[in-house]
Amino acid sequence: MDSLELLKRIFTLGEKPFPIKSIAYHTDDSKLFSAVRDALHDDENEELKESRLGVFLKFKEMDFGWASRLVHYMLCFQLNIKKKYELWSLVGADPVRFSLIESEQLTGLNCEYIEHLENPRCEVTNEMSSFWERIGVSVDAGPSSEQIIRALKRCQEWSRDDRMRLGYLAIFSGFIEGRKYSSATRASLARLVMDLEKFENYPWGIVVFKVVMDSLRAKDFTKSYTVDGFIQVLQVWIYHAMPELGANYGNPLPNKPSPPLLAFKGGKRCKCFKDAISRHVISQNSTTYIYVEKNIEEMFPKWDNDREDVAVENIIQVMFNAPPNWKWTMNCWENEGIYLWTNPKTHVVYVKEESSLKSLVVREEDIERPSKRARIEAPTEPRSKNISDARSGTIPEARSEASIPVSGVDKAYIEKYFKDLTDVMRDGFGTCLKEMKLLGNKMDVVEKKLGITGKGTSSNDLQHTTSSLPKRGLRTLAKQKEVKEVKEKELKEKTTKVLEKALAKAKEAKTNEAKANEAKANEAKTKEAKAKEIKAKEGKAKEKEAKEKEEKETKLAADALLGDANRRKRPKPKRLMIKCCLLNLRRVLMLVLS
Repeated sequence: MDSLELLKRIFTLGEKPFPIKSIAYHTDDSKLFSAVRDALHDDENEELKESRLGVFLKFKEMDFGWASRLVHYMLCFQLNIKKKYELWSLVGADPVRFSLIESEQLTGLNCEYIEHLENPRCEVTNEMSSFWERIGVSVDAGPSSEQIIRALKRCQEWSRDDRMRLGYLAIFSGFIEGRKYSSATRASLARLVMDLEKFENYPWGIVVFKVVMDSLRAKDFTKSYTVDGFIQVLQVWIYHAMPELGANYGNPLPNKPSPPLLAFKGGKRCKCFKDAISRHVISQNSTTYIYVEKNIEEMFPKWDNDREDVAVENIIQVMFNAPPNWKWTMNCWENEGIYLWTNPKTHVVYVKEESSLKSLVVREEDIERPSKRARIEAPTEPRSKNISDARSGTIPEARSEASIPVSGVDKAYIEKYFKDLTDVMRDGFGTCLKEMKLLGNKMDVVEKKLGITGKGTSSNDLQHTTSSLPKRGLRTLAKQKEVKEVKEKELKEKTTKVLEKALAKAKEAKTNEAKANEAKANEAKTKEAKAKEIKAKEGKAKEKEAKEKEEKETKLAADALLGDANRRKRPKPKRLMIKCCLLNLRRVLMLVLS
């Protein structure tokens, strides 16, 4: 095993980042699928549900419960692999794989390899352009969930095929692409909906898996993040990979419905999923399914432009060639990960203040919460020791190292913190000064009314005594405040000028757009008028041709009739006349002789 190259962890053992917020996603939109249910007829809804893509509608009806923490911890247990479209996580000592094979087994979708998967050839026909125009989308873009919902509200009088197209597009936008509500989908794939049979049988299983993996590859698991695509398939994969955990927390359904995606309802929330996974690992009766078993030739799905990873192949080779009772152990894997992560709840940072040479202890967990004040702990050493250290020029090691920024806490942050503090104090002193002056003025008025002119009792004297406490400090604060007000006025003037320029530019752009739209409309009108004129001319020419044909036909018919009449009126030739006379004489002679 030592000679084999195996995968390394992403995060060091025991130092996985805890989830800050729930993983956000865009699939399972209740507005979209309620609109589909209301717009389509009962038979159309049933046909859509029984299609190859109907698994998404059945999943929606289950009201699946999302367990963000479970998915986050499983993602943080990942091993670092070079392959783009594969995911390996360590559950204890067992490596568990999520690939296209596992996704196909869970969803039951078509995962046959085809070339040009995300850019299929599809001609833009008149029927397609008219349908896209009905939805209110440009032919060069795919419809968003928002546009599909609008179209579903006004599709009652559309044809059955068009309504079914809207239903398939809702599945495509809501589950397969799984993007933001207002984001456009990919036009190259959305156009396939014009052929309903082709759209239904397209290898959407590959597209679903690819969208999720592309989105996960770019995420930083130490912060809150949003995943595109059908992310819920990862949660169901975890339930199937760890059956005991799925039975306890996945809310399994009876009779094991098909496909396996519909076998769990989810929803049992647990704050300590990390402990639940560790209990699963420790338990002797628990089983972990590493991958879906197939022939070794079929264990590596085909992808375009994918990278080779010898370490992944080594894991599969080991599993296929290992003895029957052989198991993975923790010694097979390195404990150190490729990324460093420090727990902000336990990590302490020492910061040095140069002006007073005092050391401060700031906890990072307080810095992550900007709405609350940062907790500042006083140094454990007495102040006299700090002063003696400063005079002697010696500073402890911890303080000298503190000037190095750790996890975003540095000198700039501390300066900003104290600057905010001094601003608050300055504002407070300014308000006190104003109130004192107000009180002095009121005292003046009262003294004048009462006629008090005694020495030391006048309002001016009182005012001098009260204001003489801070003296220089108050004057400097007042001057600073005046300077600040002047600067703020200048900033406001500059910002107003910039805003006015921006508004002017925006207005110009709008007017230019309006002019361009008018010009386009005029051009379209002129084109329509020209087309109408051309059509009218063509119609007139056709009418003339038809009339000429009719006249020719009538002339020919008249000539034919005249020819027949002339033939009838022609005199019989002489030979016929002689024959007739001879026949008549013969008849007469026969009568005489008889």
